[in-house]
Amino acid sequence: MAGARIEALGGDDPVTLGPYRLLGRLASGGMGRIYLARAGGRDLVAVKTLLAEGRVADTDRRRFAREVAVAQRVDSAYTARVRDADPDAERPWMAIDYIAAPPLSELVRSCGVLPASAVRWIAAGTAQALVTLHGVGIVHRDVKPQNVLLPLDGPRVIDFGISHASDLTLTGLTLGTIAFTSPEQARGEESTAASDVYSLGATLFLLATGRAPYRADGDTLRLLARVQRGELDLTGLPKELVATIRPCLAVQPRHRPTPAELLARFREQQAGLPMTTSGTRWLPPRWTALIDAYANQGQEWAGGRPPGGPSHAPTVTQRTRAVPKPPPTLVYSPQRQARADRDRTRREMAALAQLAERQRAEREQSEREEAERLARVRAERAEREERERAEAARRESARRESARREAARLEAERAARVRADRERADRERAEQERAARQRAEHERAQRAARART
Repeated sequence: MAGARIEALGGDDPVTLGPYRLLGRLASGGMGRIYLARAGGRDLVAVKTLLAEGRVADTDRRRFAREVAVAQRVDSAYTARVRDADPDAERPWMAIDYIAAPPLSELVRSCGVLPASAVRWIAAGTAQALVTLHGVGIVHRDVKPQNVLLPLDGPRVIDFGISHASDLTLTGLTLGTIAFTSPEQARGEESTAASDVYSLGATLFLLATGRAPYRADGDTLRLLARVQRGELDLTGLPKELVATIRPCLAVQPRHRPTPAELLARFREQQAGLPMTTSGTRWLPPRWTALIDAYANQGQEWAGGRPPGGPSHAPTVTQRTRAVPKPPPTLVYSPQRQARADRDRTRREMAALAQLAERQRAEREQSEREEAERLARVRAERAEREERERAEAARRESARRESARREAARLEAERAARVRADRERADRERAEQERAARQRAEHERAQRAARART
């Protein structure tokens, strides 16, 4: 556990960038390089610059300038502060505070996984950093173990290389990023603050289990497909961390907690306990030993010991092994190795771009089929509604005709009853008249008989 590994400057490395004298390489990738540097006094900085063969492309320069502008908006104890920058220089550069602390990826690789209490402590510190970033309108978009440094006083989120990049697509992903990317970002959709929460959940899962939250089979494109669909493999996650980590890994962004909610949950869990920001209370000894080694190394460099020089506190390797022989002459020069790294990165990006294009075409085809299905459903619904209206009209017409016939029948019956009543009244009147005539004739006959008598 000797601390940070610094490579000597190569033939293609500048000696200075702006006012900073470069001491060695801290990191190098296919598109950029980070140097340890000093600007007078004892202050150390990390200077980031672009790699380019000849003139820097305008697109790369604009993206770097955007990264500088985003990083300068953040002034927080939970991130690395920007000291100086010149995105318009022949070789653009940005100087940030050098944090003498290991990344979470190295701590897990070298020292093993963490207990639940330590994972929660790191979750709270990283959530506090995200609260700060989101508070000024910044979505990090690349939260992963390599981008979270851990000094003893709490996590530091670094590298805003793809933050606020509106033209970000799947080609911006790297092999080390895919397993910590949110499903919506892996699909090439818009990233939000909830995307950072998903990446934080994947990072915390690594701290607790030593692996990413997906089944690993060595196939990068299959891994990307699993991330896009949210096919998690949470085997081995301690039960006491399920409530902290599982909600962060929700496939739907709206179901994930906010960083402020994570922070409040940690404080609620620690209610009544002595509060301290020091990792010595939370972290196991192996972790604090490596963190101390980085801090001591940073103090020695700040005090004037050149990177790569002898340390005042020999490491275990230095105490038990002889000084190794000088390394053999490299077959590839540093320049050629850098070109090979860039070519490999371009090939990986091209493969991811092809996959993204294929998935975009499949998504568009699926959307067209869904639109056609919806159109058919709407047409069938309209036809069914038209049939129902026609049937309703037919039933209403039949009802009216039936009502008309019934009314006609009732009218005919009423008329028949009226005629019958009239005929009956006529018969009765005729019968009465006949009876009256008969009575009159009988009375005349009786009068005549009396008269004769």
